[in-house]
Amino acid sequence: MSDYQFNMGPLRSAITIQFHTHNATRLWTGRRKDGDGQDEIMGMPLFIDIMNQIKQASNQDDPYADLWMIRMEEKLLDARIKMHELYQKTEIIFKELPEDILIENCLSIQPARFALYIRSQLAYICVYLLIDFDKLARQLHLAHHIAIINRKQMRDWINSAGWLVRSVYGLAQRYRHSGVTRQDIIQNTARAIEAKTKFGEIPEDVLAGTRRSTYASPIKKTELPTIAENSEDDWPGLPDDDEESQDEV
Repeated sequence: MSDYQFNMGPLRSAITIQFHTHNATRLWTGRRKDGDGQDEIMGMPLFIDIMNQIKQASNQDDPYADLWMIRMEEKLLDARIKMHELYQKTEIIFKELPEDILIENCLSIQPARFALYIRSQLAYICVYLLIDFDKLARQLHLAHHIAIINRKQMRDWINSAGWLVRSVYGLAQRYRHSGVTRQDIIQNTARAIEAKTKFGEIPEDVLAGTRRSTYASPIKKTELPTIAENSEDDWPGLPDDDEESQDEV
């Protein structure tokens, strides 16, 4: 054991993302509800906030939050696979070009940039999904510009890819905080009975902690602070759920 002790703070990192298409930027920002009757459209900031809440609830030993992390991870990984398949199809259509035509990457001369303030790894995966979409949209705009596809084909393709992102947003919007712990469920407290009525039964393997998201933190036996008490901890960079996380960066 070392004789030295260090008073070291948690790791931090400033992270920025950039988009080259209006299509991706609109999916990032979403739309606020206004007085003209337009409904709110979810964007990435709200999605990140929900995923941060789910991660924090999971850290508080909420089995329903663990179940939601599993659902979101499966949804995100499936969406990225399908987005990649769509992009592979664009690579095929570019092979129709004459071999003497050389085309560089299609990039905006002034991309939109956003700072990331994320505590959930699953939220980062959704950011990567949106980057994948931006890359695909650039390819499709270029393909239309050089007459490989027509405008309708471009729009249909972009709409199909955008739906993958929106479907992830839509699933996250269904999340509701349960406010229970595994101990509540085991003891069948009044709070647990109310949660079961609202959200249904927890699968046995999720309740036992044997099936969890690959990004879930280790289950802690001690009581943790509430989400509201930790609201000031929304900072850009790396999560500090435990001491081990610092060494893994």
